[in-house]
Amino acid sequence: MIVKCYATNPQNPKDSGYKHSRVIMNAFAEGCRGQIVPPTKLFDGPAAMYGILRGTDRIIRQCEWVGRDYYYIDHGYIGAGHYNGHYRITKNGRQATISASDDVLSPSRAEKLGVKLRPWVRRGTHILIIPITGAIGEFYGIDEEKWLETVTADITKHTERPIVVKPKWHGNIADFLDNCWCVVTHSSNVAVDAIVSGIPAIVMGESACTSVSWQLENLESPIWPERDWWLRAIAHNQWTLDEMRSGEAWEHVK
Repeated sequence: MIVKCYATNPQNPKDSGYKHSRVIMNAFAEGCRGQIVPPTKLFDGPAAMYGILRGTDRIIRQCEWVGRDYYYIDHGYIGAGHYNGHYRITKNGRQATISASDDVLSPSRAEKLGVKLRPWVRRGTHILIIPITGAIGEFYGIDEEKWLETVTADITKHTERPIVVKPKWHGNIADFLDNCWCVVTHSSNVAVDAIVSGIPAIVMGESACTSVSWQLENLESPIWPERDWWLRAIAHNQWTLDEMRSGEAWEHVK
């Protein structure tokens, strides 16, 4: 069946998200020979959408309620950016499911990113918490303040290290990662940044980092997993607009 590509109309010229939705979904529709439709209701056929705002959240929920395949597009894991960067594309979920079986993937895509894994730091002092945003909290039905309170309490059961909290729009993440022992988050892409930089992460929601994530009990009993295969898999779960238009991304994710 024809893939329905849900794109928002530019109702608010000041909201760049409307423009991003249109550009990205037009590229994806070209590659999969899909049909652009508004996110007003669930149309017949597989669905594709960018992000969880402006009605696409309802389309995702309806797909999951009726068992409909959907293809979710959002910011890339590495080298993200509009419109010359990468976008992640995942099937029936918001994050890529990555496991050790992905070790067979070619390293060529990862090499093109020009990113090298830094050795595990194995030092640092503070625990960095990245709170969930309002949009993520609303989508998953999580109270942001309660989540932060609960996670902070759980961390203190396993370590006496100082805890630093960085909301999404506060400061430069590089400054917070300096001398960081571990990052704790729900599903923020900061976990990817940290692991690439050699800083462990604990993810508590959907995340492409789950397979290389610590658990809370590792805070003072650390493990240092291999990451080369993980980076290769990350690279195979993100695509450029040109790769969407050409159909290369569609051939991979479908």
